[in-house]
Amino acid sequence: MLTLVEVQDFLQKAGRGEVDSSRLEPLIEKFGEECKDALRKQLTKRGDYRIRMSGLGRPLCQQQLEKQGMKQDVAYNDIMRFLMGDLVEAVAIFVLKATGVKIVDEQRQCTVDLAGQEVKGTLDVILDIDGEEKVWDIKSASPWSFSNKFSGRGGYDVIKEDDPFGYIMQGHLYAKAEDRPFGGWIVIDKSSGEWDFVQAPEDQTEDSKTYIAEAESRVESIVNDAPFKVPFQSVPETYTVKGNKIETGNRLMPKTCTFCSFKENCWKSAEYAPKVTSKAKFKPNAWYTKLVTKEL
Repeated sequence: MLTLVEVQDFLQKAGRGEVDSSRLEPLIEKFGEECKDALRKQLTKRGDYRIRMSGLGRPLCQQQLEKQGMKQDVAYNDIMRFLMGDLVEAVAIFVLKATGVKIVDEQRQCTVDLAGQEVKGTLDVILDIDGEEKVWDIKSASPWSFSNKFSGRGGYDVIKEDDPFGYIMQGHLYAKAEDRPFGGWIVIDKSSGEWDFVQAPEDQTEDSKTYIAEAESRVESIVNDAPFKVPFQSVPETYTVKGNKIETGNRLMPKTCTFCSFKENCWKSAEYAPKVTSKAKFKPNAWYTKLVTKEL
């Protein structure tokens, strides 16, 4: 993609000191203000729950508990992760502008009507690439996620298969609100600094229809206080010996639930313990809903 090449070329020149920084001074000032806004946003107490485009793609059960005001399990490093995401986003906008990519709008407030409700959101950026305006979402990613979910072996279809954070629904909602196509994701590896533009399919008719319909269904359920239920099942922990799969007797928390800040509400006996089947010297931890075998 030409835009990616342009970004890479600019960053290479900047790294060699071949960029006239004086022409970038207004962009640098704007970047500083965006960093301040990011800090204020993360340090400001959240208001009352409201349905937002950025959250609708998450599991319905999570949104229901949030609406109920259920206490969330917040790790000390969560604010750092969110803040780093905001700062990477600000850097991305700065680099795109410095590169000369045509930005139609950024951090745009938008609304869409879903099931009779006005749902608000803030899209990241609208780019004009080769005369076509599309809505793009900016994501910071871990090295594994960058290579396996977005770039390399990843892509739109891979994300579609396993999308616990609702990235695809979020993109289509922004696109519907703006009556423009969803471009995809501008992804930055927060460890290596690598970039990629992960494009959504050109033909989005069916996906857009499907995700918008699902979003409307979720809005109805949230507004009407549909009965709460945990839609996920714990999974047996297994390991393989000579091609045979053997169960440990333990059960693991569903992957989607491990990302949820309400997991201990739904899995009250859950334990975060060293992975029994790991052969590593220092075993990584895993969430168990049932832990009866601690060593093999």
